[in-house]
Amino acid sequence: MKATIWILLFTLLIVFSWHSLTSINQDIGRHLKLGEIIWQTKQVPTTNLFSYTEPNHPFINHHWLSEVWFYGLDQWVGLKGLIIFKVVALVAVLGLLLYALSPLVSSPALLFSTFLGIMLIRERTDVRPEIFSYLFLAFFLCASYRFKYLGEKKWLYWLPLVQLLWVNSHIYFILGAAILTFLLIDVFVNHHPDRKLVFWVWLVTLLITLVNPSGLTGALSPLTIFQHYGYSVAENQSIFFLLNYAGGIMLNNIYIFLSTLVFLGIALWRLVRQGVRQNTFNFLLATSFTILAMTMIRNFALYGLTLVPVLSLGFKKANSPVAKTVTRFNPKPIFIFSATLLTLLIYAIASNNFYDWLPSSQRFGLAVPAGAAPAVEFIKTNQLHGPIFNNFDVGSYLIWKLFPEEKVFVDGRPEAYSVDFFEKVYKPMQTDPVRWQELSEQYQVNYVVFDHHDTTPWAQAFLTAMSKNPDWPIVFVDDYSIIFLKRTAQNLLVIEKFALVTDGF
Repeated sequence: MKATIWILLFTLLIVFSWHSLTSINQDIGRHLKLGEIIWQTKQVPTTNLFSYTEPNHPFINHHWLSEVWFYGLDQWVGLKGLIIFKVVALVAVLGLLLYALSPLVSSPALLFSTFLGIMLIRERTDVRPEIFSYLFLAFFLCASYRFKYLGEKKWLYWLPLVQLLWVNSHIYFILGAAILTFLLIDVFVNHHPDRKLVFWVWLVTLLITLVNPSGLTGALSPLTIFQHYGYSVAENQSIFFLLNYAGGIMLNNIYIFLSTLVFLGIALWRLVRQGVRQNTFNFLLATSFTILAMTMIRNFALYGLTLVPVLSLGFKKANSPVAKTVTRFNPKPIFIFSATLLTLLIYAIASNNFYDWLPSSQRFGLAVPAGAAPAVEFIKTNQLHGPIFNNFDVGSYLIWKLFPEEKVFVDGRPEAYSVDFFEKVYKPMQTDPVRWQELSEQYQVNYVVFDHHDTTPWAQAFLTAMSKNPDWPIVFVDDYSIIFLKRTAQNLLVIEKFALVTDGF
């Protein structure tokens, strides 16, 4: 019967994670270009080499190993192969959680908690370095629960090596140290006989975080990175902020998160009844990751992962190895329910009705959106040369396709630029026509490439003003991008051939 549960949950996760590269215009291109540079030079860049505006600004690349992996995989199997790899990694994440929990809890508890977890994990299922953090976090959780409840030590010995990979793959590596700290507190509170082993694993794992290209600075970067953010992105906002501004699928995900808090509260109450001291690890885990999710919605997937074990143990049947008494329950209803749900799920996928409430970019398939590719092709075909002015969202794609021949104005890494750059240059150039005139002349901007899905107030003001500016005619526009070309003698032929007449954007 548990095999049916596993099949159902794996199918559900694959359905949500097997979708096109929704970040084609945002991060993936920059990751591939950095992976290429690191592979070829055998060095990790420490400055913002892609931008002509702040090329010497220091930059700590805390995900360089992910980028090398993405680059190598792209060279081998292409972008569609990256999508498949991402799905396999997420399936491995779920497999680790189910492997850790299936001996401990009943099937209904496992089904219910994992279903809720998947509904939150689907918020962040694109090809990003975060995928490695999900995998490594699941490994740490598996090791902790197998040790705590089943006494298995072998998993603990692998944690320092996993942390070594993690600290070079994604900034969430700090969570590995946090998980082990919670386990260390738990074993000392409960006077576990192997608490010395946990202490030494914890200490070695902490020291391992220093083994990264930036040493101590890199190890501490998760604690300092937001001190240098001059640009706010939606994924880093709290649920309290986004409840007033978010819409669509983002708002739906927030409501799903809020609903899980009810079940989490019930699960924690049941764990209290089982014993506060015995569940120290679970309380620390649930509290910390709930705070993370409430602080930034990008942490929903992390919260979803930790929700699975906490809810499972809170709602477990009493016939598990960690229970004090044994009661019998009838597996037949849950088997029938699982089989029926799986059948309906497969039918819904086949008929495509399952996706009616999802954006087209997140529907099942291996499609690779064009993104800014037509705009880049227009630039190359017509031999346009920079300097470029571009917005935050499209910078990474331009890096991917135009670097090193062209450098960008900005890209999707707030930490790679100074706060003053965003506050005194980037935003004013879009909101103040006088500042645009001054700074575009100062930077000698020749053309503008914009992802016109940018809904920030400054971007909308800029697009409206530029579409009415006779000195910057529109020469290209499609579903993703728009290009404004400066009216100069050398650009005259392109303008005469492609300029569009508009009444405003």
